[in-house]
Amino acid sequence: MTNPYQNECCRYVDMWAMPNLHPSNIQLLRRLQGSDTSHFTKNMEVIGTISELDGEQGWVQTHLIGVRSDAWKPSPSEVRQTLKAIKKQRRLWLKDSVRSSGALNAAQSESLDGKLAADEIWNLSETDIESRRLILKLFKNTGQTTRWCGTIEEVTSAEIHNSIGSRRCLLTLLVILPQTQFVTTIQENHRTFRYPSMFSFSYFDGQRMWYVRLQQRWISLGPDFDVYVDGTWVGLVDGKLLCFGSDSYLDLVDHELVNDTQFIDLLTLFTASVGYHRAIRRSIRRRVKDTLQGHAQKHIVDSEEIRLRHNGRSAA
Repeated sequence: MTNPYQNECCRYVDMWAMPNLHPSNIQLLRRLQGSDTSHFTKNMEVIGTISELDGEQGWVQTHLIGVRSDAWKPSPSEVRQTLKAIKKQRRLWLKDSVRSSGALNAAQSESLDGKLAADEIWNLSETDIESRRLILKLFKNTGQTTRWCGTIEEVTSAEIHNSIGSRRCLLTLLVILPQTQFVTTIQENHRTFRYPSMFSFSYFDGQRMWYVRLQQRWISLGPDFDVYVDGTWVGLVDGKLLCFGSDSYLDLVDHELVNDTQFIDLLTLFTASVGYHRAIRRSIRRRVKDTLQGHAQKHIVDSEEIRLRHNGRSAA
């Protein structure tokens, strides 16, 4: 791999097209699942590597990217359990509409059976359930130790209300970084035209707030995003067109935030997520359609996403 850049910070995000078939995956999984970080769980799957440009050594592999496969690609058994829980809750709700408490008599049971037979939620199949959610994690890998550096998660509930309100398919991503009490929400913004995409977020470095815009280019050979901080251009997410996965260079010029490792990790996580955006948009369209047709129950908001909405000031 040659070095196309000579700027202050450059990372190469190598996302594998077929992670399960990648020769490094089995070895990495064995080492990481026995590592000292609790963030690499049994459901994590290595899907790519991060290399940094070193002036003396050239490209040096420094990080790994993992995906929560149970959240992004739920197994058939997980889908069945989800559907079972939905139907159980629906039956209880319909039962309460027939009789709020106590056992049902014969006539009431017959009435409930009729309601269940006609109820669309009760008659859902496994293919009707939409529960996938993107969760990517970044790990610093030295060969001896593995350290969690951040997580980017899709916030599906926010995606639905933003997409309904704007009549556009808008992504919402939340980034959690270690050793900080602050989370960063990366929001795709509504524009007159759908293309190119525009994302924005505010980043607090512990001293001041920075305002960042990620603007996709109109014309490019891959998914390229210009990075602006407080209105000043600071670099580029340069997506590669001729690659097997969704590979990109993250190239930043001399700027105060270039020395902020967590800010670079945050942009790295966003860069790694770009290859999933098309699939996420398909999922959002399906969820919005179901919601507008009165079938919001088909959209599963898992307990982890609910916890992201926790009110830290609540007395409870």
